[in-house]
Amino acid sequence: MAAYYITGIAGSGKSTIASELRENNLNVIDIDAVEGLCHWRHKETGDKATYFTGVGKDWLDAHDRICDSSKLRKLLDDVPNSVVVVVGIASNQEDYLQYFDQTFLLYCSEKTFLKRLNTRNEGNNFGKNKSEQEQILTWYKDFQERMINLGAIPINTEKPLGYALKKIKDSF
Repeated sequence: MAAYYITGIAGSGKSTIASELRENNLNVIDIDAVEGLCHWRHKETGDKATYFTGVGKDWLDAHDRICDSSKLRKLLDDVPNSVVVVVGIASNQEDYLQYFDQTFLLYCSEKTFLKRLNTRNEGNNFGKNKSEQEQILTWYKDFQERMINLGAIPINTEKPLGYALKKIKDSF
């Protein structure tokens, strides 16, 4: 099995890319869509928490989005011999990047991802709140730099969708 990970901050295009890859008959796992795979956790107490739209910057500052890396490993192990693409972002993704043959980092300008956050209509309201957007902006550049330093291939999602898809598929 070949496994690939696609990450990027909210609004960078992960859901759009995932949808297109599914339409191309690829096995795609969205870590946010798998029941019990990810949860919010308070940084100091370790207690699980529930996100709701509008929690704001202070709440996001105090919490991490965690992916259960052992459950993710099991999901990957259960995939038949083929290509699997995992899409998502979690505070602890460095714990599971070694599961993947390649990591891709989707990115776009601040103006573009803020526009995308504000015009989402697929039921994902994360980042629509102005205070949450402030927090995302503080993560933005450090996150990109850290992922590139970890070997992620950057893909500019302001270019046509076909560009990103080709860059990803050429790695398979």
